Amino acid sequence: MKKDLIVGASLGLGGIEAVICDEEFNTLERQSRPYVGRLGKESLTARLAKTITSLSEFHRARAVGVAVPAIFDDEGKKIIASPIKELVGASLFQLLARKIDCPIFVLRRNFCSLLAEQAFGKAKLAKNVVLVEIGRDIEASFLINGKIYRGANNQAGQISKIIVDITREKRNGVGEFGSLVTGEGLEALTGKSIYEILKTSPQSELVTKQILKDLKESLLTGLYNVKLLFDPEFFIISGDILESWNLFASSFSDLKVKVVKSELGETAAALGAAVAAYNQIMKKMSS
Repeated sequence: MKKDLIVGASLGLGGIEAVICDEEFNTLERQSRPYVGRLGKESLTARLAKTITSLSEFHRARAVGVAVPAIFDDEGKKIIASPIKELVGASLFQLLARKIDCPIFVLRRNFCSLLAEQAFGKAKLAKNVVLVEIGRDIEASFLINGKIYRGANNQAGQISKIIVDITREKRNGVGEFGSLVTGEGLEALTGKSIYEILKTSPQSELVTKQILKDLKESLLTGLYNVKLLFDPEFFIISGDILESWNLFASSFSDLKVKVVKSELGETAAALGAAVAAYNQIMKKMSS
């Protein structure tokens, strides 16, 4: 049987996405499932594998790329940090290899999203860009002189940990001692990020004017510092925040640099994972 297709999948707090593409990266089919917390690593892996193998043409896949919001150990195998707590300490590659019989590549999610933007999206003609995903998943990735910057230990982009106000105590569920992480209190209460709440109910009483004000201040302070460090041509914004773009668009003008919305949608990381898997297969074939 001819193996001529590539699968890309993305696992995040916002859900699971999987796409199957031809070698020109036209998406032939898409599958998605919501993220369900507290499943345990085995059950979560089974859910991810089921999403991938449910693609009707999966039997033609020559490789699978999987994007996860995670930091890996020095060998790039074990997950040492992730907002998906079930995965910490696990080797997602080994767990998936028991369920999927083809080459698998497990990759950092933010790098995959930028790879997709570079290949098909807003960063296609750019050299220096910062992509920021804002929602339940908060990460950044940096395109510097046309190359994705990964850092000395492949850990670049953890902007949720940026301290934007060391003097401000955590208040109204927004931030943690002034960090860029937003809405942890509300998320613990409702199971949703601020952005998800605003998406379904823009006038929600849960998101007070003070919470929204603090949220904008944290975001802008963090992004302004990123701007000063990397001097990008523009920022690309993705994630749940796009559903409430009108509430934030005017604030982004204070950055004094162009800010654009991603047009790739929820499949960006999965599509980037497919590109990365294809590149790895081609690299192995040429070596």
